[in-house]
Amino acid sequence: MGLTKATLKNVSGNSPKSVDVLFNPTEYSIDRGASFAELQVPGLSTPILQFVRGEASTLNVELFFDRTNSRKSIDDSLSDLRKFVEIDSELHAPPVCQFVWGKSPFFQGVVTSLKEKFTLFDESGAILRARVTLSMKQYVPVEVQRRTLKLASPDRTRVRVLREGESLTQLAQEAYGNPGMWKLIATANNIDRPRFVSPGTELVIPAIV
Repeated sequence: MGLTKATLKNVSGNSPKSVDVLFNPTEYSIDRGASFAELQVPGLSTPILQFVRGEASTLNVELFFDRTNSRKSIDDSLSDLRKFVEIDSELHAPPVCQFVWGKSPFFQGVVTSLKEKFTLFDESGAILRARVTLSMKQYVPVEVQRRTLKLASPDRTRVRVLREGESLTQLAQEAYGNPGMWKLIATANNIDRPRFVSPGTELVIPAIV
């Protein structure tokens, strides 16, 4: 098994600044997903799915620590690694970190899980070799997400499913930034009684020309 060097780098907290690790670059996984709400509509055989939000990607990778050649314990490296799931005194939360492989960050996020397995010891019981399964959830600052999202513009017609508890004024605020423009939506959908639109109704959100 060919191992390569990587670094877990702290980018928001005080300690540790970085921890050097070994891992197998041919074996890692990244989980991605999206969250949808099920809207129960009377008379339909299946619920309507309404997109709610994206979900943070998760990196899962197995790290290796081996000091059999030097016969020195790896306790210090493991102790530093554990600090990535401990509360930083200034942040009041675990730090944001980067998994750096090569010249640039490979993944940025927060460590959500460390599973340690110890496989070799010296005569005194000091740990010489260990495997650590690391899980990280992606962290992207809000301002970065807003810059990169390509959301629909108010000059494009689109279709929106009305959710439980929503009103046409809320849709107008979401679509146009002005709740008073609810009449545009009502007119486009031939709605005479805007307060009595049932959840699950598909509504055309007309473009502003």
